[in-house]
Amino acid sequence: MAPRQEASGLGVGVVWCPALDPLCRDGAGLVDVIEAEPETLWAPRSDGTGIRSFVGPALVHLPQPKLLHGVGAPLGGTCLAGAEHTRSFARDIADLRPAFVSQHLSFTHFRRAGDPEPLFAGFLLPPLQSAQGVALAAANIRAHRDALGGVPLAVETPVSYLPPAPGEWPDGAFVAAVAEEADCGILLDLHNVLCNARNGRQSVAAFCEALPLERVWEIHLAGGEAIAGFFTDAHSGLVEPELMEITAAVASRLPNLQAIVFEIMPERVEAAGLAAIADQLGQLKDLWAARRPAAAGAFAAEPARPTTSPEMTTEAWEALLGCGCAGLPPPAVAGTMAPWWSAAGAAVDLYRLFVGEGRASAVTVAAPRTTRRLLDAQGDAGVRRLFGDFWRQSPPHAVAVDEARAFFRFLSGACPALPGLADCIAADERNLASF
Repeated sequence: MAPRQEASGLGVGVVWCPALDPLCRDGAGLVDVIEAEPETLWAPRSDGTGIRSFVGPALVHLPQPKLLHGVGAPLGGTCLAGAEHTRSFARDIADLRPAFVSQHLSFTHFRRAGDPEPLFAGFLLPPLQSAQGVALAAANIRAHRDALGGVPLAVETPVSYLPPAPGEWPDGAFVAAVAEEADCGILLDLHNVLCNARNGRQSVAAFCEALPLERVWEIHLAGGEAIAGFFTDAHSGLVEPELMEITAAVASRLPNLQAIVFEIMPERVEAAGLAAIADQLGQLKDLWAARRPAAAGAFAAEPARPTTSPEMTTEAWEALLGCGCAGLPPPAVAGTMAPWWSAAGAAVDLYRLFVGEGRASAVTVAAPRTTRRLLDAQGDAGVRRLFGDFWRQSPPHAVAVDEARAFFRFLSGACPALPGLADCIAADERNLASF
């Protein structure tokens, strides 16, 4: 299935946030296409009737064509988003009419034996790269695409901070097999691939050589930073020169490339500076204009798939990694996976750090008055200790409102006598109920 766009493509874009809006509105034409992450502009209705989307109102003033990039319904796992999430995404598609949409080839929810409902891991996690993982992801992609009305769909190449597991398929071969079996596009996040390479996984060159390059419809670029001994996909600043060189070389090999999109976290825009980001976009425009893509079909036949297989099912992988990253007791690990799991400890700690940061951010955004009262009374160190106690007692929640309300319940026992706290909680509750 091809994207709904002419071969000339859409051009250079950004993942939109209010901080980047001045560049998107700039008459200089630095931004050809706007990519939106719908879930960041959704809120649950207080009456329980579903999701309220602010995507259309937020972007109505921008004339550029739009793309939609999902961040809350990854397609690489056994536990998928519910029907209401899909309906909301479909409504946004109807409003914005994107040439195609994209989703992550990752998972965020998992099941433990005996649990009635899936649990939220708190972060996008890498799927098990195996024949079972390929079949599962491809089936998910086909079903999701059908549920969205047949819109062309691309999957994003995932980042993984884990060491390669015994028997798992190489990163590029896994993505290639999923895309071929699902007959979908590929969102080639070259920064993710560079992170993987720097953290001991497959090289960028080997990854790209394994892909069916005619299926690559979009490239994502970002800046990263070192954290706890890993090079991370932090979306923390500008694209480094090495990655720009990689992009220039790869882009000319992609006959169906529609867009090159720059990502940066909203809270990092001020430090990077709009002027520097504008210069970055100008460089990407030059790169886009200079590329000379090869003709479609000028590629080798699909390579043979790996025959190796990890000593673990997809379900067991998700439970192991999900529990480890969410701070829950993980299931026992045996065979060749046992020493691997021990070696993966530093990576799991990094994921747990990311989960904690995400939870703290969710509470801070959803409960600003409560957070401010706690900071005034206990300082940053005290609030961090409170968050740590909260995380140990309560698993992550996928929705910020639910995370905040769980935190309110925790505070009733942790800080019952703090003056003014009950009033702040009540005020934040009223605000949450107003959506």
